Amino acid sequence: MMKSLLFIFSFFLFYNSFSQAFKIDEFKEDSSFLVADFKVVQQIQLIGNRVTKAEIILREITFELGDTLSNQEFSAALEQSKKNILNTSLFNFAKLDVALIDSVNAMVVVQLTERWYLFPLPIFEIDDNNFNTWWRDKDFSRINYGMILTRNNFRGRKEKLSLTAKYGFTERYRLKYDIPYINKNQKGGLSFSFSYNRKDEIVYSSFDNERLLYKNVDQDAIRNYSGRISYSYRQAIFNTHSVGIEYDYNSVVDSVRLLNPNFLGGNRLKANFFSLFYVFTNDKRDSKNYPLKGHFLKFSLKKYGLGVTKNTVDLLNFSAELKKYISLHDRVYLAGSLTGVIAANDNQPYLLQNGLGYNSFAIRSYEYYVIDGQNIGLAKAQLKYQLVKPNSFDLGFITERFGKFHYAFYLGLFTDFAYVEDNIGFLKNDLANQIQFGSGIGLDFVSYYDIVIRTEFSINKFGESGLFLHFVAPI
Repeated sequence: MMKSLLFIFSFFLFYNSFSQAFKIDEFKEDSSFLVADFKVVQQIQLIGNRVTKAEIILREITFELGDTLSNQEFSAALEQSKKNILNTSLFNFAKLDVALIDSVNAMVVVQLTERWYLFPLPIFEIDDNNFNTWWRDKDFSRINYGMILTRNNFRGRKEKLSLTAKYGFTERYRLKYDIPYINKNQKGGLSFSFSYNRKDEIVYSSFDNERLLYKNVDQDAIRNYSGRISYSYRQAIFNTHSVGIEYDYNSVVDSVRLLNPNFLGGNRLKANFFSLFYVFTNDKRDSKNYPLKGHFLKFSLKKYGLGVTKNTVDLLNFSAELKKYISLHDRVYLAGSLTGVIAANDNQPYLLQNGLGYNSFAIRSYEYYVIDGQNIGLAKAQLKYQLVKPNSFDLGFITERFGKFHYAFYLGLFTDFAYVEDNIGFLKNDLANQIQFGSGIGLDFVSYYDIVIRTEFSINKFGESGLFLHFVAPI
């Protein structure tokens, strides 16, 4: 303890007495920082990482010890490194300052406020397409409850270990372990998950663009066992490749097969199959939680059924997603996205059926509808004004990791377009095979621990309007 105190005292004595510190966003033309045209990084000092290993943080910094950068490059690298550190979701706050040892040599000081990493959170959630469909029907039987025990930043290495025990509408037991780095160069990682799920009520098909539900009061309508392992490769900062294999076993009661013989494909009561998948992401967003600048690109390819089991399926899906975020002016932002899903064959088991309106993959103003199909195109655009700039205040009576509450509000105008191609012919699936669109106005509340609350008023092409609530970023 005494050695640690002496080290901290000595560091701050050096930092304040024998160097000149600068906040990187406050350089002025007459600043002594600009006496020399370039800087050499001599030291990188981390402060506040009580749990997180230094190599995890340094992995996100775009420069290394001994690098020589022009002043402009140095400033940009510091800003990008801050964004990378915050996007790990390990810290509530990150601040990078520069201390000049002399006119050329510099020390970078990284001040961090770690998040709380152990979350024994109770589950109390709605098991529905979205909150709005549940609120319309107020079906309290669709409530899930239980416990999720999550250990983020496990071993201080950005690993994530989670255990789930869920009851109610859906019963689920799940173990998931993510290891982002398994080698010294921190480029390769592994992920494992195992789960058991059961429901006594399921969506077995759709009619007139609404879900058809079946409930069995005596036994489970569906049971699922699944396991998954994947390997990820992140060579630099922004690009990640993932490849993996998973196994699924599904069984339904005979009533489900009678209602929809294609629910598991081939008029089956059971389907068990292996799947291979590949995912590529290029992520240069300034924030994963609520981005305002940058872009996000994702390609994925998944083959369901490898022909090694008896009751298998045969399906190939390709999906692509592009998101772009632009700062137009001070406090004015534009965001847009394009998403496409293509199935190599039309005869998909309904369990694996593509569609819009399920969970967050939806077109705004169509919250009460589902559109089943095999091929999907979705475009979104939003113009936002930063009504309340990101701000924070001290709570005082709570521990350091919860001691500051930060928040922001954004007011936005949006419009969405979608097209779903249905080659099977779901009954009265009238919203498929034609362009759908909707527009509206929304207010977004953004806070720490990745909290987003969206309140939107929207209207679709049929003139139907409503006030809707969501809990993820709009784009």
